[in-house]
Amino acid sequence: MMTLLKYDLRRNWNTLLAGLVILIIAQVGLSLFMSEVTGVVIGIMGYVGVGVAIYVKMIKTYWSNIRSYNRRLLPVTGLSHVLSPLIFGALCGLGLLIICAIHSYIYISMKLRMNLATYVDFSGMHVSDVLTLLLFMVWIMVFMTVIIFLSISIAGSFRWKTGPWIGIVAFLVLVNLISWLENIILAGRFSPNELFQFTEESTGISITANGVIWSDGKWGSTVFEMVVAVILVWATIYLNNKKVEV
Repeated sequence: MMTLLKYDLRRNWNTLLAGLVILIIAQVGLSLFMSEVTGVVIGIMGYVGVGVAIYVKMIKTYWSNIRSYNRRLLPVTGLSHVLSPLIFGALCGLGLLIICAIHSYIYISMKLRMNLATYVDFSGMHVSDVLTLLLFMVWIMVFMTVIIFLSISIAGSFRWKTGPWIGIVAFLVLVNLISWLENIILAGRFSPNELFQFTEESTGISITANGVIWSDGKWGSTVFEMVVAVILVWATIYLNNKKVEV
């Protein structure tokens, strides 16, 4: 797996470096030539855009890996073709978060004079609640990525003209089927809206945590999705080894 990950990083290094340079130049330009509010809003949109681009790059890396004949010659297991793009995306995302944290610290300490606490009340949230939200978001992204990988492998098992459409249909069927099964088995799927309560007041917005996601029976939903994820990964590996055309 490390061999495949090394090739993925080498192949995408120039693109990642160019994107990083463009992002830094854009953020510096926003800080110097835009108003504080406009600069913050556009800056956040910039980071979100780069995050989406990284995610798309991860998906394209997986597609390239399973369709490339040369990659089939590498001494790696079928599981490596699934894990390597996930780790690649995780490393890029972690790097983006670090850059965003450094930028936020510098911007807030040196220029920004707005106090976010004036508009948003975080008194109902604790560090554990924030970590819970981050873990929940990471798991949702991983689970959805596994579904996308399987859909791509299903598409790759057919000819090019019909493959992409079959992959799209497969993704929609998988998402709705898993959601339906989860509702049937667990008598109601856990909703992310249950995590926090947002209250709009005249002075701003108040955010209160309703409880930790890993309690009150919410484990059932997570364990179910983990079991489903293992099955999906197994099906993806089988299709990559037996069905996907190169």
